[in-house]
Amino acid sequence: MSDERFAQLVIFLAMLMLPYLLFVTGNTYTSWWLTGSRAAIAVAAGWCLAFAYAIAARAINISIASPAELLALYDRDGAPLAFAAVLGWVPALFVVAVAWLVHSVALPHLRGERSNYSSKRTRETPRAA
Repeated sequence: MSDERFAQLVIFLAMLMLPYLLFVTGNTYTSWWLTGSRAAIAVAAGWCLAFAYAIAARAINISIASPAELLALYDRDGAPLAFAAVLGWVPALFVVAVAWLVHSVALPHLRGERSNYSSKRTRETPRAA
């Protein structure tokens, strides 16, 4: 693997890991407002990194292209950048949604705890005999 492709891989992995780390680190999942705010921040950061990845990948591809490939790269219509600008939030949203499911639904279920978001807290009331 060349250094340029390794750099692309590192930026791509950062694009996937940063939203997860922003969402999970310090999140207690007890407040829907705080969890939603963290999710919005994580998705926005993931979108920014997706756009940065598209720009960096284009620059790296231009730097390693042969003269014949260079003409083809410059003749593109900019679809990868437009795709990242419009739909770059989707991978981050997927990562955050999976993290939320794992940390607030699956892990408490495996531990035998109640979900943090149960809307009806029931108490045991004595039954009339």
